[in-house]
Amino acid sequence: MKRIVISLLLFLLAAPSFSLAAEERDRDTARQINALMNEALAKYHIPGASLAIVHRGQTVYQESWGTMSDGSAVTADTTFLIGSVSKPLTALAMMMLAEEGKLKLEEPIETYLPWFTYQTDSGKSITVRHLLEQTSGIDAYDGMKVTDREDRDREKGIAQAAAELSGVKLSRTPGEAYEYNSANYLLLGAIVEAVSGQSFSAFMDTRIFSPLGMNHTSADYESAVSKGFVPGYRSWFGKPVKGDGLYDPSGAPYGYMSSSSGDLAKFIKFMLYGGELISEHGLKQLRTPPESNRRYGLGWHFPRSGEKYPYHTGATPEYRSELFIMPEQELGAVLLMNKYHETEAVAYLSIMEGIRSIMKGEKPQLAEMNASTQWMTLGVVILFAAVAVISFIRLQRKTAVNKPLWVCSGALSVIIAAGLVPLFTYSMGVSWRTVGLFLPDIAFLVHCLIGVLAVHGLLAIIFIAAKQNVS
Repeated sequence: MKRIVISLLLFLLAAPSFSLAAEERDRDTARQINALMNEALAKYHIPGASLAIVHRGQTVYQESWGTMSDGSAVTADTTFLIGSVSKPLTALAMMMLAEEGKLKLEEPIETYLPWFTYQTDSGKSITVRHLLEQTSGIDAYDGMKVTDREDRDREKGIAQAAAELSGVKLSRTPGEAYEYNSANYLLLGAIVEAVSGQSFSAFMDTRIFSPLGMNHTSADYESAVSKGFVPGYRSWFGKPVKGDGLYDPSGAPYGYMSSSSGDLAKFIKFMLYGGELISEHGLKQLRTPPESNRRYGLGWHFPRSGEKYPYHTGATPEYRSELFIMPEQELGAVLLMNKYHETEAVAYLSIMEGIRSIMKGEKPQLAEMNASTQWMTLGVVILFAAVAVISFIRLQRKTAVNKPLWVCSGALSVIIAAGLVPLFTYSMGVSWRTVGLFLPDIAFLVHCLIGVLAVHGLLAIIFIAAKQNVS
């Protein structure tokens, strides 16, 4: 008994020091995260960002930096477009409707969208699960034709975009292979509207956002603006340039929801611990990794190797987001930023990886970011322009020229100019409109190169023809 009393007294005397040590560790962690974020924002020229970290049911870190394009300071309640981080929220909506018996994940999508058609050689139907798991067989290039568009009705945009996709020819058998495609989640949004009898935005607001207390989150343009949505920044040679505020009225199911870090911290807590929206079984399905040869589950990516935890990145032409949850560690985080460029995506990934490293007691390391692709493309444009100018100077000075050679050279320049965009998009596997949205500086430089080649080619042909007439 005496030993027990002594042990208890020693524990009580030591408890304050344990608490102080834990507090000091937390402060040191916060200092490291602050240092990492300040370095990243300066290194990557990001105007504004907001970060929230949830651990063991509490928001243990919440900080914001910089400003939005209207000059307002970023806070935990500031509205950002969250890009494809919208997809896990859409997947939650589908799970809710499945548990209510309004749809079945294994049912063909024509059960809910009888007007939507597609061509397939296999005779196999696309199911709701195929859309969720990104295995529908709809080619990503076809999806790009109907996504990231502003030219749709703000109330009927989802149905309009889905109707434009109707009749698509599948590139693969449904369920055969993973191919990330936002059009899959566009169709899920149409299914939500069809089976719920509500607009997608109304369903998300009344059934998910409001119950979770996500009061700064929206799934339509008007609500987003009323909650503070402003244009973000596009990146030109790594530097931020204010955008025009592109917003796709059909895009909420796959990439155009708006939210704040404070609201998404609430979503993280729901994904870690559940709640009244869905059953524990439904929550477990959302968090379960796909089959071993796949890397996308029900609305979530999973790392290819190591620990299998749900995460998602997101991007619009002017915003970038990332969110992850680690249920076994009761850990999750969300990072929102108001600048994006496709060539900077890998560098941005290193920010959240650095945060995870700090949380594990490891040293973080930021990836390098440079605009070498842009500068090389600019160099090519300048080189071709210089060659064209020098060629014409020499052509003017010569009395005798090899006319067939110059005509062939001019014709070749025109042919290359005409084929440059198709060649560029084919090699990258994306539409030219998508290149313009997510690689604006490179698209501009390619246009400049096309202009140089076309002018050089046409002038060469015209000049030779004029000389021939004179002679």
